[in-house]
Amino acid sequence: MITVLAQDVHKWFGKTHALRGVSLEVRPGEVLALLGPNGAGKTTLVKILATLLTKDSGHVEIMGHDLDVHVGTIRQMFGYVGQDTDRSAYARLTVAENLEFFGALRGLPRAVSRERIEGLARSFDFHENLHKPFMHLSGGQKQTVVAMRALLHDPPLIYLDEPTRGLDPIAAARLRAYLKSFVYEKGKSLLLTSHILSEVEDLATRVALIHQGRTVAAGDPHELKSALGAAGYVEVRKDRLPASVRERILQLDQVTSGVDRDPLWIAFAVDDGLAGSQAILHVLKASGVTAPFRYRDVSLEDVFAHFIPSAV
Repeated sequence: MITVLAQDVHKWFGKTHALRGVSLEVRPGEVLALLGPNGAGKTTLVKILATLLTKDSGHVEIMGHDLDVHVGTIRQMFGYVGQDTDRSAYARLTVAENLEFFGALRGLPRAVSRERIEGLARSFDFHENLHKPFMHLSGGQKQTVVAMRALLHDPPLIYLDEPTRGLDPIAAARLRAYLKSFVYEKGKSLLLTSHILSEVEDLATRVALIHQGRTVAAGDPHELKSALGAAGYVEVRKDRLPASVRERILQLDQVTSGVDRDPLWIAFAVDDGLAGSQAILHVLKASGVTAPFRYRDVSLEDVFAHFIPSAV
């Protein structure tokens, strides 16, 4: 069964057409990451799927249930981590009291709720914060509590909108490790938005790129990278590379294009990493140019820039 199926979803805010026919699907045991610039419609789409906003047209099913018909049932099927962290728990209650309360709302017996809170606290190294009032936590600690709340009832589906925002690197790594286990070992489904491309590389099995309310590309990261037609990029420092030599490099058979996004480096896309590097190095030596030189693989940033160039 497909966990999430969205077809031709549209949403208007007054005269603003925020979603213009977005379609996607998420399957069990899969992490789908939504990538796109600010204002692309990612959060709007997630809020529609999480029943926090209504769509204007299109069709959505969550685990076979029609979003327009079975809202109450659907709300029991997912966990949600949004961006409004401060209003996601009661300020004067402790972390444990908040989590027990939300567990009760999900129908969890108190003993089960406490056992799961203990387990999550171990996973996130959060025991020392369980009895602190929510209002006394740091921003990153509050974000961890919101993630624990979303995971507490062990849902088959979880929506994460910028989940590691405000987390320090260690806390973010713990959350990613837990999510991998949650999805890949338990067969759960995860829909993620993130501006941290290394995080998407680490977690996502598939990626959907959204721009101006439309899905412009979707596939697994390897497929999307292959669509660029490059094996990798040879980068040379701009300040040491004369324009005439740059043009000679661009004429090489092994070079498919030049990418000029970095203020310090010019990147040459090559169809073979070794052969391309050797050919470019030969041109540099023949031209008497001594310049810093490095090779890198195709990244999701390259994919983003290829499909959404106006956002870079």
